[in-house]
Parts: sequence; C-alpha cells; structure tokens
Amino acid sequence: MDISSNKLFKALKELEVDIEGTLSRFCENDELYMKFLLRFPDEDRITPIKDSISAQNYDMLLQAAHKLKGTSANLGMNRLSSKAEKIVRKVRSNEYTGFDADAADVEKEYNLVCNTIKEYT
Repeated sequence: MDISSNKLFKALKELEVDIEGTLSRFCENDELYMKFLLRFPDEDRITPIKDSISAQNYDMLLQAAHKLKGTSANLGMNRLSSKAEKIVRKVRSNEYTGFDADAADVEKEYNLVCNTIKEYT
C-alpha cells in the first residue's frame, strides 16, 4: 500500500500521527498497522479515565491513562499519548488537581483520532 495515497493515513498525518515511524515499528507491514488502527476506536478508553477521576480512584486512573498512553504511542498517536502521559505523571507525582481539564483535553484528541479513523473506513 502506498501510504501517500491512503486517505486515512493522510488524514491522520494532519493530526500529527507518526505514520512512517509507526510503520517502521510494524516492520513496514501496513496491513497489520491498519488492522490495529481500525480496532482502536472500538474500545472506550475515555470512560475509565473519567470514572476513576470521579471516584478519586487514582490507581485505576493511573492504569487507564497509562494504557491509553501506551496504546496511542504504539500507533504513532503522539499528541494523544502526550496528553495521557500528563495524567500519568500527575498521579505518579501525587498531584491530584486539574484532572477534569486534563481528561477533557485527552477526550478531545481521542475523539479527533477516532472520528478520523471512522470517517475514512
């Protein structure tokens, strides 16, 4: 597959998703990468973050944010990964303020990525 002609890849690059770097990690297997991209929006990754903030369950928050950070980083979604990482760093530093704004920031980026994937598939 020519990544320059793939409409989904083009749209994701506009969101600063690192297509080339990720394909390198996927051993240039664009079909495998596409498989994981298409599955990404299927799992709700925001509700566990928001629920754990509401419950002030910081262990659960750490797990949910860390999972989103890692998954999005593995798929080249570096902006989303960075936003999730901000929550991870705060929990690990015992800084328990501003999570609602952080979660809103994560959710906005997450929705951009998921909606783009859905739009082009």
